[in-house]
Amino acid sequence: MTPDVFSLAIYALLIFAVASGGLITSMLIGKRRKNFMKEEPYESGVPQIGGTRTEFNVRFFLLALIFVLFDIEVLLLAPYAATFIADVDSGKGFEYGLVAAVFVGVLTLALVYEWRKGVLDWSVPLGAHPEDAARRSLLEEGGGPVGDKHGS
Repeated sequence: MTPDVFSLAIYALLIFAVASGGLITSMLIGKRRKNFMKEEPYESGVPQIGGTRTEFNVRFFLLALIFVLFDIEVLLLAPYAATFIADVDSGKGFEYGLVAAVFVGVLTLALVYEWRKGVLDWSVPLGAHPEDAARRSLLEEGGGPVGDKHGS
């Protein structure tokens, strides 16, 4: 066994011993009392009001997914930005800049697609086209068809 593997095994054994020692000590010393307050769900110190099984708009989930997707993709530009000056000095600045421009262009196209589909507009029902939703809301308000100046 090489010294690196041996030291890694000792380190893993120490981590396991400390973690399990803390859990076992807590179980032996700690008091276990169950009461009404301990059985209640706890969320940031705020008492629960109402049921926990409520429906929420799926747009929250979609917006979170879009945020994570674009956040990670923009984060991928950080190494490029950090080495940009060195790339220009080495003569590859234009080539790498073109690659980064294509990457940003694809991101822009994806954002425009999501915007046109109405994913970013909270007043448009999911699956509906934003222009159809605008026409429908104008008709419901009594404004008549889009482009009708007389409201009839």
